[in-house]
Amino acid sequence: MHKSLPTVSTTYLPFRLRLLAILGNSEGLNLEEDVQSLRKLGNIVEIKLLEEPSIKELYRILWREKWDILFFAGHSDSEEDLKTGSIAINSQESLNLQQLKFTLRNARQNGLKLAIFNSCDGLGLANALVDLRIPYIIVMREPVPDQVAQEFLELFLQKFSKGISLHKAFRKAREQLEYLEHTEYPGATLIPEIVQHPTAQPLIWSQDPTGQPEQTATLVWWKQYRKIALATALLLGVVASALAVSPYSEFLCEPLGNCSVRVTERSITKTLGEVTNLNDAVQSIADIEETLNILNSIANKINTLAPENQVSKDYFYLQTTVERRLEKEYNNQQLLKETEKIAQQVRDDTNQYSTVDEMRMAIRDLLIARQKLQTIKPDSLFYSQAQKLQQNYDSRVEAIEKEIAERCKFPVNWQPRC
Repeated sequence: MHKSLPTVSTTYLPFRLRLLAILGNSEGLNLEEDVQSLRKLGNIVEIKLLEEPSIKELYRILWREKWDILFFAGHSDSEEDLKTGSIAINSQESLNLQQLKFTLRNARQNGLKLAIFNSCDGLGLANALVDLRIPYIIVMREPVPDQVAQEFLELFLQKFSKGISLHKAFRKAREQLEYLEHTEYPGATLIPEIVQHPTAQPLIWSQDPTGQPEQTATLVWWKQYRKIALATALLLGVVASALAVSPYSEFLCEPLGNCSVRVTERSITKTLGEVTNLNDAVQSIADIEETLNILNSIANKINTLAPENQVSKDYFYLQTTVERRLEKEYNNQQLLKETEKIAQQVRDDTNQYSTVDEMRMAIRDLLIARQKLQTIKPDSLFYSQAQKLQQNYDSRVEAIEKEIAERCKFPVNWQPRC
C-alpha cells in the first residue's frame, strides 16, 4: 500500500493586490523602465510610488497601510558577512534593514508576502528579510546592469501576474535572460535570486476577480517534497551549520554552494579593492611593502578557496602585480643611487686643472648615467627624480663642453689636440 504524499497549502495573492514601490537614489540609474514595467500591470494592482522618500515618510506608510508586495529600485549593498544590507532611499540617506526590522515584521503580519529588490548586491538584504520571516524575497546577488534588472522585472511580472506560480515565473523569467549572456552581459541568468522562508507556502497571484481563498495543492514530485522535509528539519534544529549567516541561510546559499565560501569571497574581494586603491595611490616603496603585507595577511583565506575560484585568481594576479612593481621600484631606487654616485665622481674629478681628455671622459660617464635613467618609466615612483637628474646631467655636460671649447682656443704644449 502506497502512502500518499503530503499536501501543501498554497497562498493566493488577491486578484487586485497592493504594491508599494520605493524608488531610491537614482544617480546613474534609469528607474523609469522599472516604473513602466509596474504600470503595465494595469488595474489588477494598486501601486503606491514613493520617489526618494524621507526616512519618516517611509516608516509612516509602511506602518499605516497594508501591502502585498514591497518593491525597491535604486542603490543597495550588503554587509561583508551577508547578515544584512542597506538601501539608499534618497540621495542623502541610506537605511540598513536592521533599522526596519520592527516595521517590516509588522508589514509581514499585515499581509506582506513578497519583497523585490531590483538593486545591486542584495544577498545581505535577503538574509535580513528571511530572518524577519518575509515569505519570499527576490534580489540581485551581484552588481546588476540596468538592462538585466529591467528585463528580468518585466518578464517576471508578466508571468506572475498571469497566475503562474512564483517559483515558476521566477525561473522562466531568469531563463529568458539567456540572450543577454551571449551579447553584453555574460552570467546574466545567475544574477536574480529568489529566497523562500522555510515556512512559506507556494505563492500564486489569484486570477479570480471575486477573491480567491487559500487552497490546498498536492505536490507530486520528489524535489518539492524534499524541500519541505528539509525546511521542517531546519526548523526542528536537525539541520544546522556553524557557518550559516542566518538561521535559514541553507536556502539562501544553496545555489552558491556554501555561505562560508561566499562570505570569504566577499571579504577577500573587499580587501582586494582596498589594495588596488592603495596600489594606485602609493607614494613610496614603504607604501608598496605595506600593500603587499595586506595581501599576505589574507593568504590563509585564499587557501580555503579552490584554485579555479575567480576571487582566488584575482588575488594571485594582484599579488604578482604588486610584487613585480616592488621589485621594479627597488631596481629604480638602486639605479638612482648608482647614477648619483657617477655624477658625484664627475664633480670630484673635474676642475680647472683637468685635461681635455679627462673632461671628455666625464662627459661620457654623464651620458651613460643619463641613458640609464631613461629606463625609469613615467609610472615609477622615481620618474620625476630621474627627470630632474637627467636635466642636471645635461646642464653639466653642456658646461664641460663649453670649458673644452675655451681650452682649445689657446693650445699649449701639454694640451691634447682639440
